[in-house]
Amino acid sequence: MTQLDMSIFYAIHSLSGHGIIGDFLIVFFGEYFIYLVLAIFILVAYRAYKKEKNIAVLKPYFLAIIATVVARFVITPAIRLFYHHLRPFIALSTSHLLTDTSYSFPSGHTITMFALAVATYFFNKKFSYFLFAAGLIVGVARIAGGVHYPSDVVGGIVLGVITGVVIYKLIDMA
Repeated sequence: MTQLDMSIFYAIHSLSGHGIIGDFLIVFFGEYFIYLVLAIFILVAYRAYKKEKNIAVLKPYFLAIIATVVARFVITPAIRLFYHHLRPFIALSTSHLLTDTSYSFPSGHTITMFALAVATYFFNKKFSYFLFAAGLIVGVARIAGGVHYPSDVVGGIVLGVITGVVIYKLIDMA
């Protein structure tokens, strides 16, 4: 691990363990916020459908979901199959508010959020900005919670962006 990665990890991780409210927020944003964001995504898609009264309006939303599923359930496990990067709380014996048993690279939560955000950017730029911000918040909370290094989150961002663009463009052209 590089010195910069470790320095950033310790700086962000030091946000945890200072009180029940702060720790609650780290756990909420690091573990549960992603589900709220996905529910909001579904609500936005539903509202678009209700406004247009046309099922075709849902096509880009389905493409974004496909990109998200591929990123989380194909790309992430494929990388973790070959690259075994222990989580910080295991490798460094640090405290942790979150627990995960798989390898840490890339951040599955972050790749999910960024694949969704990038694919959404192609058809709803304004909403995608919320998704990008949510993805950053989730990534930082995962570091603060002790389950990811900053490089895991950056890797999730890069891979999420690539996956979102490639899947959306490939399927949209078909």
